[in-house]
Amino acid sequence: MTQSGVWHSRLPARVLLFLTLALAPLGIIGFKQNATLFNTAESRAELSLLALTDAAASGERKIIERTFGAAEAISTVIDLFIDNPLACRAFLARYLNASDQFAFVGFLPPSGVVDCSTAARPLDFSEYPSFEDAIANPRPLVEVNRAAPGSGRSVVIVNHPLFDDDTLKGFVSISVPVNKVERAEDISSLEAPLALATFNDRGQLLTSDVSTDEMLEKVPAGVDLRDLAKTEAHTFIATSVTGNKHVYAVVPAVPGVVYALAVWPEDGPVTSALQTPRFSVALPLMMWLASLFVAWFVIDRLVMRRISGLSSAMQSFAQNRRLPAFKTGRAMSAELNVLEDTFQSMASDLLHDEAEQEGRLREKSILLKEVHHRVKNNLQIISSIMNMQIRKATAPETKHALSRVQDRIMGLSGIHRILYQTSNLSQIDAAHLIGQIVEQSKAIGADAKVKVETDLAPMNIYPDQAVPLSMLVAEALTNAMKYIGAPEGEQATLSVTLSHAEDDHANLIIENSRSAVGPAHDMTSTGLGQQLIRAFVTQLNGKLVLIDEPTRYGLNVVFKIEDFSEDPVDY
Repeated sequence: MTQSGVWHSRLPARVLLFLTLALAPLGIIGFKQNATLFNTAESRAELSLLALTDAAASGERKIIERTFGAAEAISTVIDLFIDNPLACRAFLARYLNASDQFAFVGFLPPSGVVDCSTAARPLDFSEYPSFEDAIANPRPLVEVNRAAPGSGRSVVIVNHPLFDDDTLKGFVSISVPVNKVERAEDISSLEAPLALATFNDRGQLLTSDVSTDEMLEKVPAGVDLRDLAKTEAHTFIATSVTGNKHVYAVVPAVPGVVYALAVWPEDGPVTSALQTPRFSVALPLMMWLASLFVAWFVIDRLVMRRISGLSSAMQSFAQNRRLPAFKTGRAMSAELNVLEDTFQSMASDLLHDEAEQEGRLREKSILLKEVHHRVKNNLQIISSIMNMQIRKATAPETKHALSRVQDRIMGLSGIHRILYQTSNLSQIDAAHLIGQIVEQSKAIGADAKVKVETDLAPMNIYPDQAVPLSMLVAEALTNAMKYIGAPEGEQATLSVTLSHAEDDHANLIIENSRSAVGPAHDMTSTGLGQQLIRAFVTQLNGKLVLIDEPTRYGLNVVFKIEDFSEDPVDY
């Protein structure tokens, strides 16, 4: 192969050649940049409009929030005066005189007849159209009355519900003069909208910095203000009732209660970005599509098909461990040829290494099982020697003590027998291990009248925990059989439960029934069995809880399932 042929067969050269021909026109770059700039400007303009609208409505918001705060404060003490109209009116009159912002303060009961207020006479609001809705759906409300009966002025009314548990007791109602709410702060330093109005969740206009008639002409045609109250803060472009096109911004002044609607000029400095027309994208789009097609064609022909074949070969190798056969063609780049050769070499080396590793692992498993088998045999020899010593012993206490030690040695022997028989020496099924101990327990087999119940959830543990867990179970079973009994007329039962707990913990419960006249457990004694149980719980880093009831006794051990540790564990 010539040097020129080598250069032309390289994948980067082929891809660059086709992409250079396809990407000569840079229209796609201009389109993407213009689209990015437009979207950024549009987003910033919308955020600016919302921020300016929120700032413009800040005065109204502060007045309304302050009024709600006053109503809430009154609601905490109004219960003291509700039953005494004279004292209630005197209290509210003092509160009204102490503030120069409010025009009326009163308590509106569910009946609609107000006796407790700052008005000179009782008021009846039961016939008001909004009264029934307020009683049926009690919630914080803000509404406007151009000729309020309580004060005789044009006011914004803030109603704060008062509940006794879930029962509505009424509303604390405070009126604020409209002229104190409208444009309560000077916003001359900000770019001001053409008009700013506030409205409640029922779509009623509350305040406006222009006349009500003028504001009604500027609201968007065909749009219900109640629908705007159900949305988040946003901007939109619409035509007003008079046919003029404006930019509108809606923000919640008091979320869920009062909303601000700002009307902005269509061609203002801030709103101009929302009106920027999109540039013509026909030619750049066609060039972009052509570039994509050429790039796809080249990559599919020269890269993707070969990579797909190589990927399939790798998956096949991973599943059946067979070396694939590749068909090398002239159209494939030199880099992919090298890649396939490298994969074949790597797969061959991997098969060789796996064969050696499996041989070593098999040899290690055989040696480990042989170790457990020999340990089991040695423990059985020790048990046999102790059995001979037991037969020679004359004192019952000595025989009993040696028998207990022999039982523990046989328990260890059983553990190593299970380890010898298991197929996976790195992890042991705790449920299987405990089940074997229960089946092999001499204490359980000694009394056929005992009903044994097991409920063991499968869980894997490492040998470091398997030994203390097994010894704990064996010792607890021996202890349970020593004190087991049953209420009169019932069968003695022994229950062993292993279940999963939270945070990678295991829960082991060993319970036995007992009779009222039988011997009592004493976990506070200094006997060897009790000391061993507590020692094994400590080795498991577990927590021991005793179950001590008149008809049953048990141990509840909660321990964490530990990861493998190379540090030796002392038993």
